[in-house]
Amino acid sequence: MRTLIRMLPSGRPLPEQDWRARHRAILWIVAVHAAGLFAYALLQGLPVQHAFADVAPLIGALGVAGARGLSRHIRSAAATLGLLGSSAVLVHLGHGMIEMHFHFFVMLVVITFYQEWRTFLLAAAFVLVEHAVVGVLAPQLVYNHADAWRHPVRWAAIHALFVAGAAAAAIVNWRFADRAQDAERAIAARLAHEASHDPLTGALNRREFDRRLAAALEGRIPPAGHALCFLDLDRFKIVNDSCGHGAGDILLCQVTGLINGELDDADVLARVGGDEFVVLLLDRTPEAAAATAERIQHAVARHRFPHDGRVFSVGLSIGVVPITPGGVDAQDALRAADAACYAAKHAGRNRVHVVAADDDRLDRHRGLARWAERVIGAVNNDALVLYYQPIVPTGRSSGGHFGELLVRMRGEDGSLIGPGAFLPAAERYNLVTAIDRWVIGAALERLAGRYRDGVPGDETFSINLSGGSLGDDALLAFIRDQLRAHRIPPRALCFEVTETVAIADLGRAVAFISELRALGCRFALDDFGSGLSGFAYLKQLPVDLVKIDGSFVRGITSDPVDRAMVESVNRVSHEMGLRTVAEFVEDDVVLAELRLIGVDHAQGYGTGAPVPFDDWLLAHPPATGRAPDGAPSPDRAPQLL
Repeated sequence: MRTLIRMLPSGRPLPEQDWRARHRAILWIVAVHAAGLFAYALLQGLPVQHAFADVAPLIGALGVAGARGLSRHIRSAAATLGLLGSSAVLVHLGHGMIEMHFHFFVMLVVITFYQEWRTFLLAAAFVLVEHAVVGVLAPQLVYNHADAWRHPVRWAAIHALFVAGAAAAAIVNWRFADRAQDAERAIAARLAHEASHDPLTGALNRREFDRRLAAALEGRIPPAGHALCFLDLDRFKIVNDSCGHGAGDILLCQVTGLINGELDDADVLARVGGDEFVVLLLDRTPEAAAATAERIQHAVARHRFPHDGRVFSVGLSIGVVPITPGGVDAQDALRAADAACYAAKHAGRNRVHVVAADDDRLDRHRGLARWAERVIGAVNNDALVLYYQPIVPTGRSSGGHFGELLVRMRGEDGSLIGPGAFLPAAERYNLVTAIDRWVIGAALERLAGRYRDGVPGDETFSINLSGGSLGDDALLAFIRDQLRAHRIPPRALCFEVTETVAIADLGRAVAFISELRALGCRFALDDFGSGLSGFAYLKQLPVDLVKIDGSFVRGITSDPVDRAMVESVNRVSHEMGLRTVAEFVEDDVVLAELRLIGVDHAQGYGTGAPVPFDDWLLAHPPATGRAPDGAPSPDRAPQLL
């Protein structure tokens, strides 16, 4: 029985608009039959009264079926009786001719337009009753053979059975149509879901969230307002790096469930980045939104993720932006929430930051965003400028040039902007690698002419690399291509990387440094001493030069701890065969102390201020021809390092 029921159509009622269109078409069919049968009766010579009496039931059925105040079921039943009544009248006017009975089956097809069970049952019942009653009273009007005249009820049942069979066939076709429609709906629903949802977590994706956020802001905002939350996982990279992205995906799904568990049904959650989510809290006061955000943050902080015998925990930094009536732009709200999340991270991570009207941290973040836009424009429009600061020996000069290439930004008014203004924004928005690439390309392009007619063998140009560049295979290939294209000897370049960046991923740093040193480039460890465990890693880093952090150099004449630190770094570096450079040397007094300590080189405003690199190149043309006696040969390696 269950199998039979599953084989039957689902019986879904038609949408009102579709039903009305089909019902209107059926009424026209009944009306056309009424008029046609009336004319056919007259053509057969029947009196007008007789002809009218034959089609009067059809007209009555039309009246009931067209009455808008009645229910759909009554109106469709009346139209069904009108259709089958037209078949009965046609059989009557045809004196029971067997071919006229085929009209019942045509009308049965028309009845399927309604997709209702009652119409099929009514059709079979009508045939059974009409054939049995009329077949008894006037059998010649229904049948054209003697056996039916003698046994009208039996033949009425036979006709009803055939109609029921046709109805069953229509039902099977209906079922097949249902299945096809169900499959189409399932495909459409799946495609719609995939287009609007994140395939991993099942949360909404960015595009669908933007649509819903815009719709919420365009509508009436309740007095309590809404709230927009930007959520960023803390320490998620540890799980990805330690256990692989498969484990990270599992954790993301778990975190999505934790966030959903603290939301109301009307709230909207979306995943907008690798480990970033946004939540729209509808009809929430700022206080209620902050409480919800705190619950989400605590739920994630309490969660433990076991994997391969290890247990991990992650945090969640959340920025909350209240949305009140007054025409808030969706993109502005998202930017503000992102800024609030960054403020939460900057304040120590794993916390909630709610935006206030006088939030200076939010203003700082917006300032960083504006600087980031300027950085992108400067890189794309070649609005960065190279400067050169000399690095001088503390003792007898070796005769070679040694200096660091620095970068400045040219403002819209032509003024120069120091790196302290734009580098924090470049670091925040991962633009430092683009700056590194620009500096390398611009520097080697300018040096190309210097090395075209001879190779000064005793000068070195130092270029800083950021943490994002360290280990970038594309940047390694770029450096190789630039050296080859401009025919610059690799020994003329010294790349600098800070101590904290190098030890953050030691294996990656060692591989990257080794690759460049294999080309012939040198490497310097910058800001050495700023980390707490620099000596432990120094032996593992294949560098040529150690630059002592200027925060210690400044105080060597007044602070014995700073002097001891400089002496220690210098002594350990020399024991390892490395040369040393003291940074931030501001005056001759500090320079004299560095000589006593034995530091090899000094850099700072006290030994030489930065100058435009193009000007320096003009003022220091390359040595050409045969070197004089006692002077370094162009083919000799630099004596600085």
